[in-house]
Amino acid sequence: MYLSKLQLNPRAKQARRDLANPYEMHATLSWAFAGREGGRPLWRLEQSRREAVLLVQSLTPPDWPALFSRHPDYATLDAQSPKPFEPTFKAGQLLRFRLRANPTVTKLDPQKGKRKRLGLVTLEAQLAWLYRQGERGGFAVLGAMVTSSERVSAHKPPKDGRAGHRITLQSVTYDGHLRVTDVDAFLTTLECGLGHAKALGCGLLSVARG
Repeated sequence: MYLSKLQLNPRAKQARRDLANPYEMHATLSWAFAGREGGRPLWRLEQSRREAVLLVQSLTPPDWPALFSRHPDYATLDAQSPKPFEPTFKAGQLLRFRLRANPTVTKLDPQKGKRKRLGLVTLEAQLAWLYRQGERGGFAVLGAMVTSSERVSAHKPPKDGRAGHRITLQSVTYDGHLRVTDVDAFLTTLECGLGHAKALGCGLLSVARG
């Protein structure tokens, strides 16, 4: 895997578009992975009043010059990016983590007779979702807190003759500690991410020792 860190330029037109619409961000990032195998990258935007930092994890090395040739003033790439990321873990190892995810539950809509995915909005439900993810993702959550929970709106552009439309999802940021229980399953979790809405900046699980 590879990790990249970019600081977006708030004066750049495309960066402003991307900050306002996760679908735009997804489309912009695709320029760094055009024609490359390995699936879509995982990404997370960490934004404050002073800066907007984009973290990107990918299975193949990104071609950032290709993106910057299209949007020259888009962002500043960290000097160490892209950095190879080949983690090794042991069962029982303790790690700190951060995750932005779209916690959901699927329920039957009695009127339409179809199953519908619903965002979880209560703190209890959001934490319970995270613990369930750990049970099948090769880790046990030792302690976690929700540091942000917000409704995010995104406009999906027209594609293949289908009209564009607006979607709204629940975006939740977790910080906490975990214990690795199954090394292979945990590595798969890191590579593939957790939950839905990965194209919209959810699912990237970042870990650190300690």
